[in-house]
Amino acid sequence: MDLVLLRLSALGDILRVMPAWANLWEAFPGSRLRAVVEDRHAFLLEPLPWLEPVIVHRKQLANPFSALGELKRVAALVRDGEASLDFHGILKAGLIPKLAGIAERWGDGVTKEFSGHLQTHPLPYLHQTRYQQALGLTEAFGRSRGIEGLGRFRPVLGQVPLQEAGSVWPQNQKPRVVLVPGASRRGAIKRWPLHHWISLAQRLKERCELRWSLGPEEEALRGWLPETTGVAALPPLGFWQLASALREADQVVAPDTGLLHLAVVLGVPALGLYGSSDPVVAGLPPGAGRILRTGISCSPCRERDCQRRQCLEELLPEQVSSAVLYQPRPIVS
Repeated sequence: MDLVLLRLSALGDILRVMPAWANLWEAFPGSRLRAVVEDRHAFLLEPLPWLEPVIVHRKQLANPFSALGELKRVAALVRDGEASLDFHGILKAGLIPKLAGIAERWGDGVTKEFSGHLQTHPLPYLHQTRYQQALGLTEAFGRSRGIEGLGRFRPVLGQVPLQEAGSVWPQNQKPRVVLVPGASRRGAIKRWPLHHWISLAQRLKERCELRWSLGPEEEALRGWLPETTGVAALPPLGFWQLASALREADQVVAPDTGLLHLAVVLGVPALGLYGSSDPVVAGLPPGAGRILRTGISCSPCRERDCQRRQCLEELLPEQVSSAVLYQPRPIVS
């Protein structure tokens, strides 16, 4: 079987479809699975050698004068696909299998820009997590081939070989907890206030072995936050080295950002601190972790320029502290 899987971006969303892709691989051994992703996210496929990347050049795709040509170029690369499964639901993703002439085109029920009209097998929309959304598509596709059980979640990166991070954790008996205060620039509205993070670190550092995870957007914090809090930061690491360090932790505390969902697919219990994010759509699979939020009347929302940040300001450090390590680490299967 030759399947074309579409999820062009972004980092967290590609991580969330990986369990569904892994189920397809196990259900159809020996099949050719091609994953269509943007060039900036192609590195995410490295630990999964059974996935064949088909690269879309973001710069050309974002340019209205070159976008159609780029879509036609990618379509030519997958023209011989037997079926396509669209995990993205936007027009650009939907056009690729249509232009390629793939006769059987599945969609997961979430469509924008009329992309559902390009699918021959669109699923009905359901208000559910993006994990369930992706797994529901693989479940439906599997049933069309007489195979059940493709809707099961599992931490697909729990045991795959990863680049070693080196000695980042001491050999003591304290629970290891990674604190992630940052988010992407576009997702800055999701950041829990820094003064709350500092207070949380003070509450936890006696009973837990803590590490800050500071990405490029938080590089300025590296110069003072560890010294101020007495909590060391993980050294600057490549993405898969960072994943290796996270996999050795007992819990990851983070906003609704890529590293939270990286923890989920690594099999590390996640504690999500949510403000404006929809706790259902952006939620976690059963048993993978827990979400904390205030649930004020204006949340969730899509207002990226909100100045009040009440939904996160009122999520207090003592609430988060009491939720840390609330559950045992799940068994990776």
